[in-house]
Amino acid sequence: MKEIFLAVFDGTDECKSAVRYAARRAQLNNANLLIVATVDTAEFTYWLSVNSKMIDNIEKESKEMLKVLSKEIQSYSNVECSYIIEHGSKLDVVKRLIDEDETISLLVLASNKKDKNPGVLVETISGDGYSIPVVVLPGNLNDDTIDKLSGYRN
Repeated sequence: MKEIFLAVFDGTDECKSAVRYAARRAQLNNANLLIVATVDTAEFTYWLSVNSKMIDNIEKESKEMLKVLSKEIQSYSNVECSYIIEHGSKLDVVKRLIDEDETISLLVLASNKKDKNPGVLVETISGDGYSIPVVVLPGNLNDDTIDKLSGYRN
């Protein structure tokens, strides 16, 4: 069974950078790529009727973002990708996926480039750690730099 590299996607430029790196590395290592988008349902628990409509809208937006991302990935990589949308916080979803699937062997993240806070996942990993290696890219890298760091040579 092939190993899987995991990347989290929320539509930000940083996540696109992490996905590019993960796709390049997965292709070079003959691994598959799993991209997860999350719907944090804890934010919408106060009004049930609004809750389900908001969650449905977020899921639709996530599906659309993943379709666009899929086309982007195909433009620079032929890695086998899977896309999933999970409910819960990014942190909880990532931990659960890693715990449940022993073929996930690498987590790729990019730090927040908009402020000094690197992001919840990056902060938590530095404190708690995970049972697999984690690559954290600076969020401001361009595609050429990402490709070089991943080991891709054209």
